Amino acid sequence: MAPPLPPPGRVAWLEINAQRVTDAVRFYRDLFAWGAAALHVPPWGSIPLIANQDRVFANQFMAMGAFSTPQWNVWFSGDLEAALDRIPALGGETDGQIKRIDGHSEEVQGRDPTGRPFNVIRLLEREVPARNRPGEPETAEFWGAEARRLAPFYAGVLGLESEETAEGACLRDAGEPRLFLRQTAFDIQPPRWIPYFRSVSVGGDEERARRAGAVVQVPRHTVPGLGELTVLADPANACFGLLDPAPA
Repeated sequence: MAPPLPPPGRVAWLEINAQRVTDAVRFYRDLFAWGAAALHVPPWGSIPLIANQDRVFANQFMAMGAFSTPQWNVWFSGDLEAALDRIPALGGETDGQIKRIDGHSEEVQGRDPTGRPFNVIRLLEREVPARNRPGEPETAEFWGAEARRLAPFYAGVLGLESEETAEGACLRDAGEPRLFLRQTAFDIQPPRWIPYFRSVSVGGDEERARRAGAVVQVPRHTVPGLGELTVLADPANACFGLLDPAPA
């Protein structure tokens, strides 16, 4: 039996893309005490997975050629059947299929109105917990010059409510903040979703990450209603955030 569906817009799965992906994962293992697992998916073979204790929530991908931009890719929980209808209706693109990944998940692969790929997923064997533990994905934020324009699209596809903020937009589920979009004054290529991992000591984790080779992109500060956060680039130059919701 499939696990119960998480609320829409939860960060349900991640993928770290980097040419030096082994070095990047070693950095995160030291920072968060992550473990490793493997998933056998024909015909690709064994895919290296990332686990926090007993929860598996991400995989590694050695990026080459056109995929060489270091970044985290984000899969969102959502209603797949509804997403198939909503994506083209809201100006995006999809191949019209729900793809099944060998008993692991079902997903819809789409492109938003700017052509940026994104994924909506339904995990078949793993449950997304109601409360994340430290080191697990808490939320995600889109960075790009068209963030405000894209907010209604992502809200519509995932079944969330869009609200403009000083920095861009917030997507809410029944009033609860779920995802964020940051309107950048400069053009980021490619525009991207950045995962925020839960932390109980943002300052301490930020300092340990910096000493291990990360570079601070957004200094530590508190956002009312969200919590204390910081954004860094890891040694492979993929961006990630740390978030402690407690101060909110």
